[in-house]
Amino acid sequence: MSWKKVGLGIVGIFLIALFFGYWFLPFNEVQFGANKNPEFNVGNLSNNMQFYSNMRFPSSEISYKIEPSCSLQKKSEMISAFDFMQNVTVLKFYPVEENEEITISCEEESKTTENGMFIAGEGGPVKISSGENFDVIFSGKILLLRESSCERPNVEIHELLHVLGFDHSENRNNIMYPISKCSQTIGNEIKDKIDTLYSFPELSDLKLENVSASMSGRYLNVNLSIKNIGLKDSADGKLKIYGDDELIKEMNIKEIKIGYGLSIFLSNIWVSKRDIKNLNITISTPESELSLANNQLILTTLSEN
Repeated sequence: MSWKKVGLGIVGIFLIALFFGYWFLPFNEVQFGANKNPEFNVGNLSNNMQFYSNMRFPSSEISYKIEPSCSLQKKSEMISAFDFMQNVTVLKFYPVEENEEITISCEEESKTTENGMFIAGEGGPVKISSGENFDVIFSGKILLLRESSCERPNVEIHELLHVLGFDHSENRNNIMYPISKCSQTIGNEIKDKIDTLYSFPELSDLKLENVSASMSGRYLNVNLSIKNIGLKDSADGKLKIYGDDELIKEMNIKEIKIGYGLSIFLSNIWVSKRDIKNLNITISTPESELSLANNQLILTTLSEN
């Protein structure tokens, strides 16, 4: 073997090593940071009238079941309360045999407060998911103790409003005042709040949060969370990561239930381009959402070490 061939072999190995190092070995560390994107925020629509802000069921059509323990009169009064609320708000109520959202039960025994006042009924939400825009009610219960003596079923309406998230009122003439009188009325402020809260359609709302990213040479690491802050379970979707408008990574995302989220950590994603200035991270589903403003996040280069 001649020295010329040996020299060419060494040069070839060197060039291959140089090529390999250029394309695959990390040289520098780059951190990315995100500018805060505009977010969908409905604010506090309930104005402290509810136990928590913006309490509502996912849909304006709400199911209920009246237990067999209720007398015919109590059942009739409860149905009248549902009919009344349907006539003055956008809400609709319908009976089901199982998996109801509102359960109505009855007892014949009287209960009294510490100061001797009779308790006509009890009600309130049972299962709630606290979110950024809405505290979503999944189920509620009403217990009817005394039959109403009023022309309008004020007791049943009062307890139904509790299930819808409304707290007591200090106004003696309001139907939500703790002590019931037949002359009390529901008041336009409650009806308006219900219609405002349920003006938002039953849609999911996926949000990107806690996003961080770094590159070590040509290898990208991304850490992020996705949360559903909407009013409906999300459909299966996709997560896409772009580097300077070139698709780097795409992956499927399973459905996310209301109020739930998932964390994703992607490491050592090989990137063909070395000097990426911007990362664009997006999530999408085939269905409409309450807002798309929080489905995308753009990260820019912070520093190089």
